Amino acid sequence: MDFKTPVRKIKPTRRSVSGYFSFRGKEPTPYESTLERDFVMRMDYDRSVEQVISQPARLFYIDANGIERRYTPDYLVYFTNPVRNPLLVEVKEKQELESDFHKLRYKFSAAFAFAKQNGWTFKIYDERRIRDSILENLQMLRNFASRKVSSDIANEVKSTLQSMPLPIPVRRFTQRFNSVQKTPGIRENDIWRLALDHKLELNLSEPLSEETEIVGVNHGNI
Repeated sequence: MDFKTPVRKIKPTRRSVSGYFSFRGKEPTPYESTLERDFVMRMDYDRSVEQVISQPARLFYIDANGIERRYTPDYLVYFTNPVRNPLLVEVKEKQELESDFHKLRYKFSAAFAFAKQNGWTFKIYDERRIRDSILENLQMLRNFASRKVSSDIANEVKSTLQSMPLPIPVRRFTQRFNSVQKTPGIRENDIWRLALDHKLELNLSEPLSEETEIVGVNHGNI
């Protein structure tokens, strides 16, 4: 069975924020809350992730009153490593999990069994797994979405990075690049834009600064 097509379309609602996140600049991935949007943003930047499918499967379960209910998990995440199990995900606020878990546990049990049946892993993501320093850095990088970096400069950056040991702090790299290149110089803001476009990889575990390390180059994107 193909689980790469959503089984349900997300419609606008007054109860929460809904919309689409441009996954890798190509796939419009829907979300029904700001927490779901932030989850997709995290997956978008994670290079181990190949694809994120919204509303991937429709499940049925029996609730505490013996009534059959329908349930659609939020996302199915496929990874670039073919031996890594796909991840079936439910995104929920911590407060809702704590207050309603006595009701939610029936649908979660169904999702766990369904995932196991298909060779997947099922996990629940609340804000503790999503909203961390990495997300803060990704949100900051998005502030540079309107900045333009020419393909010539991007290719020069790639070539220079490939010729030196990594990781290297952004400040040191820009100084070294500007001292030897004949092309126009680059600034930290250019690095942030290239990172936002997945053209180079940064260590996002610490707040963005001139000491942030460039840790890799994504060959297929420059």
